[in-house]
Amino acid sequence: MSASFAEEAAERERRGATYIGCGPVWATPTKPDAGAAIGLDGLGEVCLRVRIPVVAIGGIDEHNAAECIEAGAAGVAVVRAVSAAAAIRRAVDSALGRR
Repeated sequence: MSASFAEEAAERERRGATYIGCGPVWATPTKPDAGAAIGLDGLGEVCLRVRIPVVAIGGIDEHNAAECIEAGAAGVAVVRAVSAAAAIRRAVDSALGRR
């Protein structure tokens, strides 16, 4: 599964993509039809296959965002973790490891 996603990402890069949105890394309640989760291994494989930035998405929150960066992602996209307006700053700072 992740190998085919990595191949697709490489093909999109060859066709001129400037970044790759990669996921879902984990299952996500905000998009139940997103397909099977690729996990950190799948994310890491995609990051190794392309030279353009990879943005991880899917099931990412302040508890696991750093793992995505460690796997090679240039950034993360979070929806659920920042959906409450009062918690946006706190969630983003936490996701980036800021105190």
